[in-house]
Amino acid sequence: MDLLTREVVRGGRKIELHPREFTLLELLLRHPGRTVAKTMILEQLWDYSCEPQTNVVDVLVHRLRAKVDKNGPVKLIQTIRGVGYVLKPA
Repeated sequence: MDLLTREVVRGGRKIELHPREFTLLELLLRHPGRTVAKTMILEQLWDYSCEPQTNVVDVLVHRLRAKVDKNGPVKLIQTIRGVGYVLKPA
């Protein structure tokens, strides 16, 4: 991930991300191997201070996962049930 050019490359393949997808990936990369709670994602990406009854985080993670893990030999974005998400090889 290049923060200046906002380019993401995996395995030599450039990955086109929407701004929120890019920000979510950056957040996960800044906490390698550590679980990022859904509430933290809501606060960082949407400026929510509490967790509303919404699945926006799940939908965003699903879209990001489809792009980042597509054709990758190893799945990187893992779900920690009831808590959040972590970026680490499966």
